[in-house]
Amino acid sequence: MPSHEPVAGESAADTKRLPSQSPNRNPKHNSQKPHITDLPITWDNWWKHINWLNCTFIFGIPLIGCIVAMWTPLRVRTAIWAVTYYFCTGLGITAGYHRLWAHKSYSARRPLEVFLALCGAASIEGSIRWWSRDHRAHHRYTDTTKDPYSVRKGLLYSHLGWMVMRQNPKRIGRTDISDLNENPIVVWQHRNCKLRKKLGTIYIC
Repeated sequence: MPSHEPVAGESAADTKRLPSQSPNRNPKHNSQKPHITDLPITWDNWWKHINWLNCTFIFGIPLIGCIVAMWTPLRVRTAIWAVTYYFCTGLGITAGYHRLWAHKSYSARRPLEVFLALCGAASIEGSIRWWSRDHRAHHRYTDTTKDPYSVRKGLLYSHLGWMVMRQNPKRIGRTDISDLNENPIVVWQHRNCKLRKKLGTIYIC
């Protein structure tokens, strides 16, 4: 049974790495070098604290879309596609990432899993494995230092800041995601939802 039930305070669980979570295999990773989040934000390094890729998707693309829409005539088929895309991606997160994979509220057959996995990927909110891992940690370590979107860091941070600011993965509470690692749809989507670059792995879906 996945360890994603809410547990109060810092006594939630031991933060030792669980078997389901593999170590950092990036050959350039230096465990001795402090993570950027361990350093104070200054005028010289503020730009290093920002997750520029996420900012591009969250702010840049919608802004470009709004600007281009001023000179692009709206067609019925485009409007239908936009509304359909909006609801499908929302379904991928709410019914898929959240209820099916993060909370295991129900079970689904493979065709439905594939549909929800594709819709979730289209929402640009990361892979099922990444999203569900963080959400389980959020419920298990609610409003503690191990909560990836703790409201103690501010209301704005808990809703938006955690996506646009870099996070130290070592600070996020550990959770059991062995069930996700054993799901072929989740593994397939996670493997194809990443863009590998010289500086490591960044999520593009």
